[in-house]
Amino acid sequence: MPVRSFLLMTLLLASPPAAGAEVTLSPVISPKVSALLQRPPSSLRLGLLVRDLSSGQILEASRPDELFVPASTMKLVSMAARLTQGGPDETHRVDVTAPAQAVAAKSAVLSHLTLRGGGDPSFSVSGAYSLAALARQLAARGVKEVGEVRLSGRLDSATWPALPLGTPVVSVRLSEEPGWNDTPDGYDQRVIRAFEGQLRAVGIQVKPGGTLGRRVGQAVSEGFGQVLEGAGTPGPALLDEAPVATVRSQPLIALIRRTLKPSDNVWAEQLAAALGTEGGREVATHAGMLAGMRTFLTRAGVQAAPLKLNDASGLSSADRLTPRTLVTVLQRMYDLPFTGLKTPLSPSDAFAQRKNLFIEALPRGGTGEASVQARDLGGTLASRFVGSGLDVRAKTGTLPGVSSLAGYVRGKSGHVLAFAIMVDQAKGNTLDVRAFQDKLLALIARLH
Repeated sequence: MPVRSFLLMTLLLASPPAAGAEVTLSPVISPKVSALLQRPPSSLRLGLLVRDLSSGQILEASRPDELFVPASTMKLVSMAARLTQGGPDETHRVDVTAPAQAVAAKSAVLSHLTLRGGGDPSFSVSGAYSLAALARQLAARGVKEVGEVRLSGRLDSATWPALPLGTPVVSVRLSEEPGWNDTPDGYDQRVIRAFEGQLRAVGIQVKPGGTLGRRVGQAVSEGFGQVLEGAGTPGPALLDEAPVATVRSQPLIALIRRTLKPSDNVWAEQLAAALGTEGGREVATHAGMLAGMRTFLTRAGVQAAPLKLNDASGLSSADRLTPRTLVTVLQRMYDLPFTGLKTPLSPSDAFAQRKNLFIEALPRGGTGEASVQARDLGGTLASRFVGSGLDVRAKTGTLPGVSSLAGYVRGKSGHVLAFAIMVDQAKGNTLDVRAFQDKLLALIARLH
């Protein structure tokens, strides 16, 4: 996306919705929808809001402003916030730095290397964006020996709750190392050992026993800034260092797609962590990430005060959102489409041509699971709405007693409808609740 278009979108997103944007201000329920809501599969509490994104009219509403447990529909908020923060073409980077004097002298022997990351979960041991790629760059520069391997980053891992995610949020994450029930320090040591192995594999000698520094590093080049090392607290500045190897990730929108389609909780937390650097914060913290999410909601026109945000993934049962919150986020991401195109598209054209990058990152209903491509495209909705003819792109959310579905569907009018169906306190089988939600959405699409 051209910089000018991206900045325009950001400015528009920062403005609250115009007064009177909702054509229908009072909650309404059509007779057929009301009748269906009277026949749930079990005891449950349901919130519903449906909005016509062409006319702005509220079409269906039941408990639209009550708080519900969102489960993974929380990812609509965190990933929309992250996309708005960075833009679709932003890339993550992992750098290796070394003492600046030794780098300038092109020394083959380095007292230490520092591995620096920003939390991107797509980084790996091997491949183009990997520890192995960094090691190959170092060997190509003529590095023969390293005294010590260190790790640094812009996340304070200690501020992230250990549960319910079950694995630490860290500055350098390896896709091959899930880290279940590990500690931040323990995980970081795994990364150091893995990097040492890759260095040895390309012929670079490494003195064993790399460390996690506990200090804040000085800015040495683009993108470094001040960084927190390991999971410790800020302290004295490191000696000047200079970059000796760098690798970059896929564009942010590709990472968001890989998060939303399968509803990956670890990826959601790791990607959203960058929201913690909003407002010029040097180090991302859990509280900073939540503040970044609240800032996004406020700019999108949501009154964030009554909401309860505890994480980016929706795993926490303490999270609370309203159907109106989700529909407002969906509306903003529809009205200001990120397309990556030089020529702007209207919201309706971007949707019809499948060019709205955020919407296309969502699971797509009815793809089936006959092939890997179909499963990847459909994500958590691949086996739902099969044969229905509905054009559904939406985010699912499931926890014990909780089932949410929020996204976009094209109605019989041809208009795009944004909807949120939130269920909690459900006593019955989750599959029955999902089937009820699917039936409800199909009815809404046929009516409107």
